[in-house]
Amino acid sequence: MEIRNCKRCGKIFNFVGVEICNNCFLQEQTEFEKVREFIYGHPNTTVPEVSKATGVDVRVISRFLREGRLETTFKKPNL
Repeated sequence: MEIRNCKRCGKIFNFVGVEICNNCFLQEQTEFEKVREFIYGHPNTTVPEVSKATGVDVRVISRFLREGRLETTFKKPNL
């Protein structure tokens, strides 16, 4: 088993293929669900509006978009 630092919180954890620890993974899943549900109900909102409404950081939402976990109806070149 390989030991690494979590990319999100910096704590040491046993690496099993995911770059973040289990606590951060669970928190990220919760944030993702919040964002996804909000976007589903409000499809024409901007990233800052989604962040304000859900409490999820703009950088996290932008990463979800870059990773392809979320889709938008328009593409921004700097996401």
